[in-house]
Amino acid sequence: MSDQAALYGLIGAIAGATLGGGAAVIGPLVLHRRQAGERAEQSVRIEQRERELAEREEEWRQRQFQQEANRERKADREALIRRLINVRASTRSYQEFLTKIHRTLSEGAQVRLEDFEAELAVVHTSLNSAFDEVLLDGIWFAHAGAVRFLNPRGSMLTALGSNGVPQDQRIDATALGHSLMHAIDLIESSIKGGHPISEDSRRETERALEAVTAARDELVVYVKGRIDAQWVE
Repeated sequence: MSDQAALYGLIGAIAGATLGGGAAVIGPLVLHRRQAGERAEQSVRIEQRERELAEREEEWRQRQFQQEANRERKADREALIRRLINVRASTRSYQEFLTKIHRTLSEGAQVRLEDFEAELAVVHTSLNSAFDEVLLDGIWFAHAGAVRFLNPRGSMLTALGSNGVPQDQRIDATALGHSLMHAIDLIESSIKGGHPISEDSRRETERALEAVTAARDELVVYVKGRIDAQWVE
């Protein structure tokens, strides 16, 4: 029995030593693997957070870009509306001035040529400035004879099209310029001819002013349409 017990004891010692040695090897290995897994999970979490941060930053940049673009479009629309309103106002002032002078002459009152020319210069400068500002918006107004010679009717509208102005946003207001100049010539002739003006001169000037009204009405319809379109966009 003592030999058998000794044998069992030896086997147990060997097994214990084996298990102990295995534990000494497996334990650190398991720990290393667990730590490696934790590091990998942490790395995944970090990468995920970085992706989320990058996405949020990109979304923020896109929002900023869109807001800036919206502000620029709004500013452009408001500037265009102001330019269009200026065209409407300057043509109205011009028309009212000519109508006032004609009415004064028709009533038999005298108008000094110097006064007429001085006030005409003011409204004329305002009108030309207003149309110069809307040229690239699609409104062509040949207010100078030399310009009309160099750019025949319609050719400037073609140039505006090549500049990116859509066909339905272009208008040639040269007819208004012609009618204004004709009315000015008649009124100036009446002033120089002395008062009272003849009935024929009065009627011819009235017809010229009616042509101014018709040409301006066409332009005003266009201007109103362009302004309304800005509020819809």
